[in-house]
Amino acid sequence: MELVSDTVESTDPVAEVRRLRRQLRREQARRQAAESIGERATADLYDSVRELRNAQAELLERADQARVVTELARALRQDFDSAQLVNRAAESVGQATQVDRCDVLLVDAERYSAVRGAWSAGPEAARLPQPASFVDLPESLTSLLLEAAQQLEPLRIDHVGDDRRLDPVGAAEIVEALGVVALAAVPVAVGDEVVGWLLLSSIRPRAWQPRELAICQGVSHDLVASLVQVQAFEQQRESMRRLEELDRAKDAFISTVSHELRTPLTSIVGYLELMSEGGMGELTSDVAQSVTIIERNVGRLRALVEDLLSLSAYDAEQVHLDLRALDLAPVVAECQQTLAPSTAAKDIEVTVVSDSEVPLVLGDRRQLERVLLNLLNNAVKFSHPHGAVTVRLHAEGDDVVLSVVDTGIGIPAAEQDRLFSRFFRSSLSVADEIQGTGLGLALVQSVVEWHGGSVEIESQEGRGTTVLVRLPRAPQEDVATWA
Repeated sequence: MELVSDTVESTDPVAEVRRLRRQLRREQARRQAAESIGERATADLYDSVRELRNAQAELLERADQARVVTELARALRQDFDSAQLVNRAAESVGQATQVDRCDVLLVDAERYSAVRGAWSAGPEAARLPQPASFVDLPESLTSLLLEAAQQLEPLRIDHVGDDRRLDPVGAAEIVEALGVVALAAVPVAVGDEVVGWLLLSSIRPRAWQPRELAICQGVSHDLVASLVQVQAFEQQRESMRRLEELDRAKDAFISTVSHELRTPLTSIVGYLELMSEGGMGELTSDVAQSVTIIERNVGRLRALVEDLLSLSAYDAEQVHLDLRALDLAPVVAECQQTLAPSTAAKDIEVTVVSDSEVPLVLGDRRQLERVLLNLLNNAVKFSHPHGAVTVRLHAEGDDVVLSVVDTGIGIPAAEQDRLFSRFFRSSLSVADEIQGTGLGLALVQSVVEWHGGSVEIESQEGRGTTVLVRLPRAPQEDVATWA
């Protein structure tokens, strides 16, 4: 009986129901807690996804802005004229922002050559009044622009009639002066200084978007840099044009003066020869000495005139070379003989070293003889007494190389880049009072280059100078004709 009693108590229905109800409430509480956590997690996930989408959209928008600005900046760098540059800027920004009108107005007209740019989207916008400069804008607008300039911030007017910064009179002034009701202006600045504005205009009310202003700001940064570069280029181009005009005028003057000097010099030389030969009676020793001095100086003046005329002819490309196959060895020997009195006066030894078979060159004998005389004369003139001059002839590849080496005063390293400049004389030659015009090497270079060759100079101050002249070999057909 006790066993039956225990079984009934353990299976009491009321107690079991209570236990099940407690268990059910616990399960409901756990389920509600889980549902609450799930809802919060879902909400957080939704917010995260939305934030990611917004960030992605912002990144895409920034990338698009950067792409547009880069393309516009690249387009600006294509122009080398101020007017074309600002017009291209206005057109590029206007098309990128799809406005009715875009103007580039510079505040400092004198500094930036009073350039302005304008672009219109269509016929209606093209008929709008066009401000010629910043000062032509209505006063109500310029006051707002000056306030924005202080902060280096864009100015936005979505509708002039609804803008609280404008009174009815100011709004009417803008509409009457520009024919538009919506404006956006982005400053064009150099550092903290505003030098101009990119002005976007709309005939109808318009809510200006951050993307449009960002594009304008990106372009404005490149616009000033490009404008400064273009104007520097224009100034350099104008300077070059003026220098070329001066150079042409100088060449014309030198050519004219040289021609005018040649005639009286010829007459003077004729009378001097007549006097020297006794055609005007016997000369005393003093007079004969004076005539010799006159002849020497007339010779120098005549050589100067001939050099000037030759350089003018080379510059004007009016040189007609008598090109033939030519052996340089006899030309060197003749020039050595011509300068024998000068070398003897300074006791300078001139040595000629030549390969056994030096190829022929295609050249004008008279002009190349002039080159050799100039180089040998310089070598002797700038050498110390009892010095040495060596002339070498040899073949090197397809060239014939002529070198003239002296042991003279040399040329300072700082002056060697000016050796072929006309009328240039080194400081050492001026200090030693060595006579010369500074035209010899310029003429040598012109003659050699017209023969398709080149001239190189190596020099050490106090140790001497080496001049290398390279001339191309004569073609085989010309060599056959020469033979």
